[in-house]
Amino acid sequence: MIRLGILTLAGCALILTGCNFEMQSPTETPTLPPPPTLTVTPAATATVTLTPTPEATHTATARPSATPRPSATPPPTAPLTPTATPYAAAGLAYDQWTPVDIPSEVRGGLDRPYFAVVSLNERTGGTSNPDTPVPDTEVETLFLVNPSSGQLIEVLDLPVTTDDRVYWAPDGSKLVYFVEPTLLADGTRAGGLYLLDLTLGISLRLVNIPSLAPRGIPNHQPVWSPDGTQLALALPTAYDVDIFTISADGSNFTNVTQHGAYDLWPAWSPDGRMLAFVSDRSQCPTWVPDEPGSCSALDAAPPTGGNLFVLNLETGSVQQVTEMIVDGPPVWVSNLQVTFTTGLSDPFSAESAIWITNVRAGTVRKVSDAAGVLNLGAAWAPGGQQVIYHEVADPPLIVMRDANGGLIGSTDRFLFPRFGFAAAWSPGGEWVAFGGRNGQCPYGLVVARSTLELVTAATTPGACDPRYSPDGLWLAYAGFQTRAGAADGRLDLFIANPSGYNSRNLTSRLRGEIRLLGWVGKAVSG
Repeated sequence: MIRLGILTLAGCALILTGCNFEMQSPTETPTLPPPPTLTVTPAATATVTLTPTPEATHTATARPSATPRPSATPPPTAPLTPTATPYAAAGLAYDQWTPVDIPSEVRGGLDRPYFAVVSLNERTGGTSNPDTPVPDTEVETLFLVNPSSGQLIEVLDLPVTTDDRVYWAPDGSKLVYFVEPTLLADGTRAGGLYLLDLTLGISLRLVNIPSLAPRGIPNHQPVWSPDGTQLALALPTAYDVDIFTISADGSNFTNVTQHGAYDLWPAWSPDGRMLAFVSDRSQCPTWVPDEPGSCSALDAAPPTGGNLFVLNLETGSVQQVTEMIVDGPPVWVSNLQVTFTTGLSDPFSAESAIWITNVRAGTVRKVSDAAGVLNLGAAWAPGGQQVIYHEVADPPLIVMRDANGGLIGSTDRFLFPRFGFAAAWSPGGEWVAFGGRNGQCPYGLVVARSTLELVTAATTPGACDPRYSPDGLWLAYAGFQTRAGAADGRLDLFIANPSGYNSRNLTSRLRGEIRLLGWVGKAVSG
């Protein structure tokens, strides 16, 4: 196992001390000194392996069960923080430096697409009964899987409470991960958003934050720019939420929206020139108490949505794109088109709609046709020309439409649970694969052509969360096997051909609970 040691800065010297996955810092509060020069750190390559201590586990977060269980609604989210309550503004921490011994196969980036998984409580012995093992430690292990050879490359050990909150840069040379706030045995307060540079073999804390959900608003995560040089995330300020960017080396921590309203759910355009986000600034110019036009009140709750805006990062100009209220994260499908689904901020909602907008022309078009029903799991083909989604009607349908809302095809052959449908398109748009999600995998892998003509409809293993590799050569999905007619209770990584045939299990040798993160590394040109 690879363990994280501890690297702190004292004067101009780097001093290594021992730890597990926890990281120490000479100070407990984030500061804003000029970032240290990363070129001095490669000499600190040694790591120290110690047995993790119980204090390193954040016991307030329950570990998810490995057994797929149907659920009618998404899991509950943290309570929202009243807006009149001042919040400690997040700042760049740039502390808790730690050396990491990076495997040679992936040091400095990836030469091909790999699939990333984590294995929670990966068990390497020390249990008396392998059929009902008890974890020796509360640790998860991050792996990269070579789809052609099945090779498992062990990258990093993390606290098990990190779960799937690991976010890779597109080229695989860096990643960020979230550690739940925890007090270590030596009194160090760890936790927040950390950056691992695979070239330098250094991990450090970027931002000391208690959650990735600013003020309890869900569906937020850090997002990398397409070229992997910047990271965007929403962070709470004193009375609202702003969007910040950070360079990949941990420098240039910048508030790019800097507004008194709530700016939520940043999304990069494919060319990296623009950020789409949702803001309530048209309704509430500020949430700062006593300022003119302030919407703040002692019993006020944060907004659940706002209008769609686009920030041009080259000019700094901000453009409002929609008049309607958007209550979920936007998704770019081309450099000019952004899609979103409305009506999902209430998990008990009975109606939702799918939209596409041209950010240059300012036009907005409703793509889903049926009213009074839930339209869920929208997955757009490359370039935004087609969309497939789950229409929760009577009977429920899998529907494919073009960008103008024209019907391409539909089928009532598959009955997915509410919020239990996921689909993915191949990079060339010739294939679309779909299955379950949220651990609800009632069918085997299904693959269709761009006309919704079915090509593959497997019966086993049950399939969830299909994803095509960036080069289009592989189709990955979460699957669970059956034994004597019953599910074995564990999701594994399966890899198949683009059409869905010849699938094989690549994580069966692992002994922990598997979480699929996604493809890492760009397609190799030429």
